[in-house]
Amino acid sequence: MLRAVAEPAGATGSGICPVFGVPRHGEHAAARVAALLDAGFLAEVGWDAARRLLSPPPGHRLLVRLVCRAAGCTATAAGGGVCVSCRRRLAEHGFGADEVALLPVRDLPSRGTGGCRLAGCAREWDTAAQGLCRAHADQRRALGLGMAEFLGHRQARPLPPCPPCGVTACPRQQRHRGGAYCAGHQIRLRVARRADPALDEGRWRMVEPAIGRGGEVSLRGLAPLVVAQVLFGLQQRCRVDGVKTKEADLRRVCDDLRRQQVTMIANYQVPDDREANFHALATTLAGHVRRALATPQTEICKDEWDLAVFGHGGTLSFTAISQRWLREAAKRWASDDLPRRRSKAGKPGLVVRHHLGCLARLSESLRMRDDRGETPAALGRADIEAFLHRLAYLESTGTITGDARLRACREVRTVLTRIRALGLTRPGGIAGGLGEDFAVHRDDIPAEPEPAEPNRDLPPEIMRQVCDQFGVLTSPEMRTAFSLAIDTGRRPEEIAALGFDCLARDADGAPLLVYTNHKANRLGRRLPIGENTAQLIVTQQQRVRGLFPDTPIAELALLPTDRRNPDGRRPVTSFTLSFHHRTWLGRMPALTTTDGVEFDKSRIVLYAYRHTYAQRHADAGVGIDVLRELMDHRKLDTTRQYYRVGEQRRREAVDRLTALQFDRHGNRVWQQAQALLDAAHTHRAIGEVAVPFGICAEPSNVKAGGQACPYRFRCAGCDHFRTDVSYLPELTSYLDDLLRTRERLLATADVDDWARAEAMPSDEEITRIRRLIGRVSAGLDQLTGPERAQIDDAVATVRRHRAAMLGMPRLRAGALPAGQATP
Repeated sequence: MLRAVAEPAGATGSGICPVFGVPRHGEHAAARVAALLDAGFLAEVGWDAARRLLSPPPGHRLLVRLVCRAAGCTATAAGGGVCVSCRRRLAEHGFGADEVALLPVRDLPSRGTGGCRLAGCAREWDTAAQGLCRAHADQRRALGLGMAEFLGHRQARPLPPCPPCGVTACPRQQRHRGGAYCAGHQIRLRVARRADPALDEGRWRMVEPAIGRGGEVSLRGLAPLVVAQVLFGLQQRCRVDGVKTKEADLRRVCDDLRRQQVTMIANYQVPDDREANFHALATTLAGHVRRALATPQTEICKDEWDLAVFGHGGTLSFTAISQRWLREAAKRWASDDLPRRRSKAGKPGLVVRHHLGCLARLSESLRMRDDRGETPAALGRADIEAFLHRLAYLESTGTITGDARLRACREVRTVLTRIRALGLTRPGGIAGGLGEDFAVHRDDIPAEPEPAEPNRDLPPEIMRQVCDQFGVLTSPEMRTAFSLAIDTGRRPEEIAALGFDCLARDADGAPLLVYTNHKANRLGRRLPIGENTAQLIVTQQQRVRGLFPDTPIAELALLPTDRRNPDGRRPVTSFTLSFHHRTWLGRMPALTTTDGVEFDKSRIVLYAYRHTYAQRHADAGVGIDVLRELMDHRKLDTTRQYYRVGEQRRREAVDRLTALQFDRHGNRVWQQAQALLDAAHTHRAIGEVAVPFGICAEPSNVKAGGQACPYRFRCAGCDHFRTDVSYLPELTSYLDDLLRTRERLLATADVDDWARAEAMPSDEEITRIRRLIGRVSAGLDQLTGPERAQIDDAVATVRRHRAAMLGMPRLRAGALPAGQATP
């Protein structure tokens, strides 16, 4: 929750608190907050404990103040990077706004205060031009001396400081010892009195802001607790959030806190006319202060929880649950459930919030009772039925979806079951007396609809058009992220969280992507990638290292966000990737399929690239066990859901080819394949087995997976064999092999005649194979051009998915001579 600090400001060895510059006090609230401050941070931002002033250096990377571009000027820049005073100097010299460099170097500050130039004088100068306090300026004029002569004159003696300005926030001295205010506040008081003759000067002194000075924020006039809270909130905003804070906004926050005279920052009311950035600053400061001393024990007593206290993000609100017993039981359930959820991938806040939303619907239903559901002992089965009827009614009116109804039943059941297991329904418990019949049973939950056939992969022609639009992406991070999503098929959150050193090499030097599967909580996963993808990562690494040269590599993100990220440690979020992806797609021209039909861009989401990755590998013939490893799934069933569409395409290809299927005689069979029912397809799938150049339906060979042919693989003479046009290359190759074998055997004299006769391919087999090839080729020649194109596409699809046959099937063990071992 809080990043460890090197040296707490309230724990210095000297016993002096650097926040207030006084000895540390016991356990009062201000001291407890001050103890959380880092002394190094206070020094970094220029905290002056004695004067209660914050003076960040001009080059601070997070406390932003634009300094005037004129040489020697330290004033805050206005429009064009030039302060108001230097704009007047440009006009006096006749220079334009782009000729700032021609101005002479400024040796005096343009505004603010400084010490009197007379050595030893503790008073502030009256004007920057003279650099003398008012008393010495009057003395110099009376003596009629030049500056150098006056500074060395014997009558020019140092003076003690004037009392501080009467305005609490002002660090300046009074203009002269007889006055009450500095020159600036003296003028402001006259203006305020003219506007309000009945002005309460005492309150005006307390709430009036300091005279603004660039590079300086006054926390004077704030309660000690508020001072410590502002500094701590600023520290966490810089150290933890890494957010830039405008000096002017911080000054306005402090002025508002002083004006409202709050005793703690939680009581601060942000004025309605403030802009969004200002609201964000005030909210962040208050939020960090609230979390600083909060614990889960103190948080669970509230009706609204800050989940940062529990190590998660977001908030939880229990206010929609009106029944006290149900609200307290929900809090107890939530505090029991949160530790079980992983912070990053589980999105615990979203999950728990959804459960609370379902309990809010139950609470709404219970409020219809006469007692408004406040008495748990009076509740029973009738109230659960009323809740279930209410959900059904809301679904019928379209107020909620069928899925929302299903989840409401399921999640209310989960919470009610758990609060009983926690003992909350026992006598004296939070929900003491709640009956056992006040429960959602399993059969109360509507049947879950059968999921639709997955169809989330993108057609190749659409992917080509999408990839052609990479040139319009201006953000290198987005271009790299989208390319990695397409090339690797990782989930969006996995792409977003890639570390700088996510590229590795295996023992053979092949590139690997090292990532974390947050969904399954599997760390250090290694995915083989191509060299082009590896080069993409290397290019991005070089760019990130150039932007953040001082950050350790182990802490860098490969895709650093451009918000709240001064050191490059914070990666982009998956939400950011999705937002930019939608924007990129929205600017693309219409995408069309091969049929010329416009493609629905809403289907192109980052997760669709994961499905497309799986389909691309399945189409290339990658086995499901290998594909499971590539997808990093634990179960094969999960992997099957990613390329079921490929099975449908394969079936369509097979159906086309079966119209051109032939038996061993070359006769066409199974002409009406498209009319077969699904049951017939299944019967064919389990009653056949692939052999090197066709399909075998011989039962014992099918049972053995095609590895136990009882006829010694004489397919051309077997009625159980048939083939189709997709096997034409294998048939042709087999015929060539038969002819070569015959020629080789006829030419050799190294074998006996009986061995030659046994090994010699028969003329009948050669004739049968040659005739079969001719019939198949003739069937192709009879097709029209479009039909031939469809068959060619089907052949390519089927051949990609066909399992490779390694050698010839072996003979069945029962067909071997007695006593011979099976190889």
